[in-house]
Amino acid sequence: MSEATGTAEARGAENAPRASRPSRPAPRSFPWAVPPGASDDDIRIGRRRWYAGAVFALLWQVLEVIAVWNDGRSLRAHVVSSIALAVVYAAYLFAPELMWRRSLRGRVVVLAGVALLAGLLLFVVGPLAVWTWLLVAALSGFVAGRAWVAGVVVLVILGAQFLVAASTGWETAVNSGILFAPVITVSVGASMLFFGRQREAEQRLGVAQDEITRLAVVEERARFSRDLHDVLGHSLTVVAMKSELAARLVDVDPVRARTEMQDVERLSREALQGLRRAVSGYREADLDAELVSARAALEAAGTDAVLPRDGDAAGDDVRSLFAWVLREGVTNVLRHAAASRVRVTLTRTALTVEDDGTGMLDPDSPAASVGNGLRGLRERADAVGATLTTGTSDLGGFLLRVERSGR
Repeated sequence: MSEATGTAEARGAENAPRASRPSRPAPRSFPWAVPPGASDDDIRIGRRRWYAGAVFALLWQVLEVIAVWNDGRSLRAHVVSSIALAVVYAAYLFAPELMWRRSLRGRVVVLAGVALLAGLLLFVVGPLAVWTWLLVAALSGFVAGRAWVAGVVVLVILGAQFLVAASTGWETAVNSGILFAPVITVSVGASMLFFGRQREAEQRLGVAQDEITRLAVVEERARFSRDLHDVLGHSLTVVAMKSELAARLVDVDPVRARTEMQDVERLSREALQGLRRAVSGYREADLDAELVSARAALEAAGTDAVLPRDGDAAGDDVRSLFAWVLREGVTNVLRHAAASRVRVTLTRTALTVEDDGTGMLDPDSPAASVGNGLRGLRERADAVGATLTTGTSDLGGFLLRVERSGR
């Protein structure tokens, strides 16, 4: 097995590009609130969300302006009230531009300033000013991405609205609709909480999707590395052995040497074809072809091999897995075992490769556990519900067995 290849695969998985994903959202965050020190992209998203909703909220304030102009006061009072309302509306609309780039303390100061302006409207507009305090409740979400902050602000506004209603008289408050303002305030607070929860869920979904994407990249890299090892590891081992054999035979038996080199050319072409299939992601190992290849490779190595004539005995759903195990097992024999005998046993649910060599006899040895080939086989076996085991064979050498149970 190639330990270097295994290390490269692990390193490739560790270095897989991590998709950029948002930081963990604060509990009960709001759709247009961004944390202090946020990037320009985050602020751009928050700004787009804020102004889309803020303009809609200001449209409802048209009813406030109409009520002010129909409260029976003088024209001068109406003009002054309209100017005061315009100042509060402008502060409400553009306050986030100051809050986005400030610390929490700075945001509290900005919110307090807008709340002060809205409170002073009582002296200009009168009790109808309680309707503008809804805007302060909306701005409270900018103080922090925490629901309890907005909750406290909403409670304070509710208390102030009831205090104004009590000072004007409950009957007057009911007739003028002022007593209905606390209900709308609660509705605004609940809406903020609802949309905040929705944004939180969207952020968490985005984090999950990015993580799934990252893991898919890691898995695909591991799969490709495993397939690359399986294709080239076996083929290059046989090519090397046949090349050595041809070199020894070139003076003794030129015809046999030429035959071996022809096999080298054929195997090289097959390896190239397998590599192309691996790159395309459509490669499936063929058990019958692997049996033929294994018999030829072991014969070239001078190893006495007992193999099934074909792979018909294997179940259809495990033929590809058995082909990979056979390829890896034979590669092990040729690379490590120095074996003189090899036996391959095939049933419908199991494949066993045994030898009488000396390679990797201890299944608990580091070589047996870290080899990229065995690790890849275990992953393939797990994928189809099979079990891969290693140990000492009856022949005295290494045993490699894969078995699918429960069917």
